[in-house]
Amino acid sequence: MLKLPQPFIQLQSSDDFKLNFESIQQLLIHLLDTPVIDVFHIGGTKQTQYVTEPIVDVLVTVKSLHDITSLDEKRLNYHRIYRLHNGYNKKVMMAQFQDMISLKQTARLHIVEQNNQMLYDYLTVESLLTNDTDVIKTFESFKKAALLEANSIKDYEAQKQKWFQQLVQKHKK
Repeated sequence: MLKLPQPFIQLQSSDDFKLNFESIQQLLIHLLDTPVIDVFHIGGTKQTQYVTEPIVDVLVTVKSLHDITSLDEKRLNYHRIYRLHNGYNKKVMMAQFQDMISLKQTARLHIVEQNNQMLYDYLTVESLLTNDTDVIKTFESFKKAALLEANSIKDYEAQKQKWFQQLVQKHKK
């Protein structure tokens, strides 16, 4: 089982992970009685401007987080996608695993409610990390330092979440 984040990679093309994203997008949209409203490819595997973990981040919007139970269980488990239970606030996290022995993640689903502040925060961060050169450089430096300081994946992810929250607060003004 992985204890630390996967090593960073530098993508040569934004198409490197596009097929994996499109596969997940099609799965979510075409599920019977799907609660999914929208699906966005976000994060490092969408771009080539900074190093990233080889994990496809997918932002999923639903009308209500209570609707997620219809995604849970067998419908997504058949595709090695499982709910992560870490006490996330106002969102549901799911991960697709390469296998159930190493627990190496290949994709992460960030599920939020439509028209929710968290959705707009995600989209703000995504826009800044796509278009703002200073933010991109700062984020890459932060990620490298956070990886060295982290004692676990959970610690690393908590550091990133805090950095994103500070970024959003800074750009709300």
